[in-house]
Amino acid sequence: MKIGKQIAIVSLAVTAGALAALQIGSHRSANAQPRAKKHLLVVTVTKGFRHDSIPVAETTIEELGQSTHEWDTDFVKTDEDMAAKMTPAALKKYDAVVFANTTGVLPLPDPQGFLDYIKAGHGFAAMHSGSDTFHEWPGTPKDTVSPYVEMLGGEFLTHHQQCMITPHIADSSSPALKAVVKMKSTASKADMDAINVQKENSVTDGKVWRIFDEIYLLKNNSPANVHTLLWLDAYPNDGSPDANKPGTHLISWTKSYGTGRVFYTELGHRKEVWHDPLYQKHITGGLEFVLGLAKGSTAPGNVSATVSTQ
Repeated sequence: MKIGKQIAIVSLAVTAGALAALQIGSHRSANAQPRAKKHLLVVTVTKGFRHDSIPVAETTIEELGQSTHEWDTDFVKTDEDMAAKMTPAALKKYDAVVFANTTGVLPLPDPQGFLDYIKAGHGFAAMHSGSDTFHEWPGTPKDTVSPYVEMLGGEFLTHHQQCMITPHIADSSSPALKAVVKMKSTASKADMDAINVQKENSVTDGKVWRIFDEIYLLKNNSPANVHTLLWLDAYPNDGSPDANKPGTHLISWTKSYGTGRVFYTELGHRKEVWHDPLYQKHITGGLEFVLGLAKGSTAPGNVSATVSTQ
């Protein structure tokens, strides 16, 4: 009987201890502080062509930050905003900067200070015509590659008519593609081929991504210098004389710049693309990467050029 009572007492003690531990754990969980939001600065100033998708881009990036609870969004929409928010001192409050369809030579208050900001460990992302920005850099001879282009990893050369492309997914583990791949379609290839991605959302099978947009041809862009995320093995079927000719053309990539993180995607010309669920996953992951919220490779040369790029 004594042994039975001792066992019962021990059991009660263990149960009480376990309950206490659960209560402490629950208390700690309830009082755990949520991860502080990052601060993102989105620039939409243009000095050349202005895309009508810019208001949609602004809204989309802000709403993605709100829905993920990962970043607060601030904007530079005017030259006055740029003068106030993009000095080296003002940039210190932001974890990353986005050029969402910017064009031309922007009036940065301190151009070198901006590059130094990225190089010092911050993030930079650009969508679509972010590569049609700063073909010339203040204080740099016109016949040289702009330091901005060197930082970004590529430069707009030209484009033709909008078209469907089916780029290869080069790094499915990248934050900018991981969620895209998870949304892969289970439809047969024939069914996927029948989808009109000009009128419907884009589609992926996890290996390629079919989407309709305005596709840039680039210069000063080599797979050897960037970590490729999306690429074509032929010229886009854009109605040009070179349509469908073999060649390596990059659509999206990441790279390092000093200790900073860079993400670029050509996609984002059309308003419909900004509404596309796969594209939103693409840029959400890209922004998480440049904000330091998700890790991804920047190792260059993961795709080889089959034909010399521009």
